[in-house]
Amino acid sequence: MMAGLIAIMAAGLAADLVAQGFPLAAIARLDVNEARHLDSLLNRSSNQIVAVVFTTVAIAVPLTANMYSVKFLEFFLKDLVNATVLTIVLVANLGAVWVGYGLKQEFVPRLEIHALLALTVLCFALVIPYLYYVFRFLHPHTLLGKLESEIVGGFSRASRHPQHAAGIRERVAQGIEHVANVAIRSVDRADRSTAIESVLTLDRVARSFWRFKPALPPSWFETDANLFLGFSSQAVAEFAASRTWVEMKVFSQLRQVMSAAVPSMHDLVSTIAKVSRKLGLEDAARHDPALRDMVIDYFNTFVRLALNRRDVRSLFILFDQYRTFAEALCVEHAEEISAIADNFQYYGRAAREQQMPFVVELVAHDLGALVEHAWGARAANREQLVDRFVAYEADAPSPLPGVKKAQALVASYFLLEGEEEPVERIARSFAGLGRDFVASLRDELLRVTREKYWEVNERRMNIDYVPEPRREKLREFFAGLADARREVES
Repeated sequence: MMAGLIAIMAAGLAADLVAQGFPLAAIARLDVNEARHLDSLLNRSSNQIVAVVFTTVAIAVPLTANMYSVKFLEFFLKDLVNATVLTIVLVANLGAVWVGYGLKQEFVPRLEIHALLALTVLCFALVIPYLYYVFRFLHPHTLLGKLESEIVGGFSRASRHPQHAAGIRERVAQGIEHVANVAIRSVDRADRSTAIESVLTLDRVARSFWRFKPALPPSWFETDANLFLGFSSQAVAEFAASRTWVEMKVFSQLRQVMSAAVPSMHDLVSTIAKVSRKLGLEDAARHDPALRDMVIDYFNTFVRLALNRRDVRSLFILFDQYRTFAEALCVEHAEEISAIADNFQYYGRAAREQQMPFVVELVAHDLGALVEHAWGARAANREQLVDRFVAYEADAPSPLPGVKKAQALVASYFLLEGEEEPVERIARSFAGLGRDFVASLRDELLRVTREKYWEVNERRMNIDYVPEPRREKLREFFAGLADARREVES
């Protein structure tokens, strides 16, 4: 656009010269008064350009850095475009002063004046594109992209230059922290898009690290305790021994972001939970016990955080992703899935103690879904999972309707599969319940005919929905309970 305007002005000047018969070469000749006037004009113009550019930079850059991360300042100063444009503007302004110094009554520095004129025109042409570049540069997604490039570049340099691994390691850890800081500050300003992009950046950083991990030198994994100030020296030594300090750094920053997101930004909670599940299912984690344990531990940490803040919706999101993670591993790692089932039971009990009945019932449904998946996959620990599920609320003073509904739904699954023995175990847990209570459970479950929940939520499915093939089996289960009751009464 600026080049077009300059071309138009040049064409207008040429037209005037032709119309008045003024020699084209004569316009380049300047006497001392004309030179002084032109130098004064160029000086004022240069001052205005300097004022516009540096005022914009001086206000916008520190303000953005204060809003998101001081890392903005470092990237801004290192950026080649910023350095080039600011240098050109300063040189043009200095050139006007220098021409004024060299201009004498007997001497006119025509070459320098025309060079200064061309430089000033260039500065005017750069102003609008440069301001546009600055505003795009100051977008937080640009910062995240540069942080990601710097971190991934650190992995690459460390693999190629083992002797510098220690220094690179520190910058990588700081970069990961800066990404999390952007997310946390974005939550404070309800900037949902930037917060989510920050979490996705941490996800990409972890995946990039796994590509370079086999080529990194042993010195890379010699963890510095200063990089984990929130952990004990024993824990840091464990990260070093298991070669998982980068993953721990990523997950510890995800925990910091989760702490900021609960309960104010549930979309971010969902993103963190999904990223944690997907990272835990990557080959690097599936075949590394330390990484699998890390993912499980952080899911537990997220759940505890949401429980302490009584954020039911976050728990609704977290248990869905936690269960999905466990289902994907139930065949390969049966022992760990048994531990996850124990965690479900533990947090269900904690929710009951905190008077959060919906969470207790929600966990029962998710544990039931895990049992069904493990049974269908013929997992080695499927019998143990059934026992835990049946005993989920065995010590409760009074059963919650949602828990008994979840158990009845699982019973209908086993009846459909022709598995009588698990059904009998579940049926025994209904012994002693009131007739009206059991009848209300049956009626409420059979009344749900819509698979999707009638309000929009993260799961979209109604947890009490019974698929058509299982509805008849559900009726059969409750009929069996009624027959058993009649036999006892008779």
